Amino acid sequence: MTEEVYKLYKESLPDIVRSEEIVKKILNDEDNHIITHRDHGRPVGVSVINGNTIYLLCVDRSCQNRGIGDDLLKQTENHIASAGHKKITLGAGKEYIMPGVPMDKGAHVFFKKRGYIHSWGDCGCVDMDQMLENYDYNELSIGDTINGITYRWATVNDLSSITECVSDADEGFVKYYLDKQIYEKGSCSPVLIAEKDNEVPGVIMVGIKTGYEDTGTLNCLATAHKHRNKGIATTLVRLGTKHLKDIGLSKSFLGYTYTEIVSMYSRVGYKVCMEYFMGEKEL
Repeated sequence: MTEEVYKLYKESLPDIVRSEEIVKKILNDEDNHIITHRDHGRPVGVSVINGNTIYLLCVDRSCQNRGIGDDLLKQTENHIASAGHKKITLGAGKEYIMPGVPMDKGAHVFFKKRGYIHSWGDCGCVDMDQMLENYDYNELSIGDTINGITYRWATVNDLSSITECVSDADEGFVKYYLDKQIYEKGSCSPVLIAEKDNEVPGVIMVGIKTGYEDTGTLNCLATAHKHRNKGIATTLVRLGTKHLKDIGLSKSFLGYTYTEIVSMYSRVGYKVCMEYFMGEKEL
């Protein structure tokens, strides 16, 4: 089943950047409920449900506009309602294959017509990327001190200061920084910090995108509230991006990013490559 669903997903949504390993792990979650629509034994439509979240609902392009999506959604909503849930979320729940519904080909319109609303208010969700060939911030280096703030790689000894910073900035990110392996020498996702007077005002994870050998990524950028609007986040992104180029990667990708900070990333050369409808519906 997993191979069939993954194949349909990749054919239907080829522009989603998520590694095969991660997607298959999510599809194999024993808590999933999977509904398929088959044509001569071949799956042409699928809905993957976990709790009250629809991880994936897609229909083979050759079979669209035949009511398959409508039928899958009705079955999905009935299943979620019968489990006692009062709300349906699209995309991100316990895990995610994609944060929400990709808007590049108008799939979000299908859900909006059926009562789903954007749940983030005025804020949106996007992916961003940039090619690194022409990226050039040679005046900056990791280890530099700028306006009294030193930018360096973190060690596990910095964990308590990092946790304090991240807790203040975005509590949801804390769990990712608690993994002590990322602070070890040779980590594939090292942590870059800003440090001033034995305090960590800002932090970001820098590494190779899982499943994409030529692509790097920046994750979980956090700046403590009292240190915002001082250029710390921008400098962390510039240094992190420069590191990705320096280790020979050709592209940098930022996933699941808030539109509130798109302008900051844009100053460092990133462009929006996918926008998501963060849909939900009350039952």
